[in-house]
Amino acid sequence: MRTPPRPWWLLPLCGLLLSACAGPRGSAPQHYGQTVDSATNACLRNPACATQVGEDAVLPWLTRAAARAGQAAAMLRVWEAAEVAHVERVLVECAKQANSDVNDRLLGPGRRTSRELCEEKVLDAKGREVTRAMQLGEAKHAAALECVQRVLGATDAGRFSVEPRYLKDATTGRTRWLDPEEVAQWLRDGQFYLLTASIVPDVVLHALGNPLKVQRVYDFKFPCPVSNPPSWDSYAPGHPFSDKSQEEVYQLLLDTNRAPQLVSPNLGVQ
Repeated sequence: MRTPPRPWWLLPLCGLLLSACAGPRGSAPQHYGQTVDSATNACLRNPACATQVGEDAVLPWLTRAAARAGQAAAMLRVWEAAEVAHVERVLVECAKQANSDVNDRLLGPGRRTSRELCEEKVLDAKGREVTRAMQLGEAKHAAALECVQRVLGATDAGRFSVEPRYLKDATTGRTRWLDPEEVAQWLRDGQFYLLTASIVPDVVLHALGNPLKVQRVYDFKFPCPVSNPPSWDSYAPGHPFSDKSQEEVYQLLLDTNRAPQLVSPNLGVQ
């Protein structure tokens, strides 16, 4: 009968096990004999008894190695198709809920958007004159992102980011993930120009704890009226990416094999 292949992360662990059982030439820590009891020392000479006294007591450094191996495997684990499908269902439901809730709050219960309403001029929270479409879009974005953080954060914390900021380093040519504290400091210092060429996608799925190992990228779009098809924005003249769309720049900086996708309340994920 053919032996099934062992998971890759077990290979270094098996090597460590063999060297530990090899006696004086093994790689067991020098302080081992001072930290285990006589039963454990006896098990060093007879590893078969490990199951009787517990592997944690017998080979404590191997237990730690196994934990580290498990952590490494988790760090490299990609989002599986079923997990991505679940995330996309959450994104769409959050978009729909945000669209409905904000319309009810800002327009009145049951009122729908129209072309005329979307073109109305209103004052935003900072007292600036904007179109109703801009006011609704900002409020719906905020509501949708809060929903995503609340729903996915309970099960997938560390494997996705809401509004992460990325910037291509002019010196190395590599994309950097910008720590929010660093960004806040630049803003406090008035160094807005440092963020000119940065990007902020709405939701990014990535390797555990590593926003640079990007696997999927999503942007919420809330067309006004909602019957309009969602589309990627283009950068304004004078911007470092003025000749490109958001979609092109996201793919350029994040180097993802999968094209970034739009999420809207009317058409879902595209």
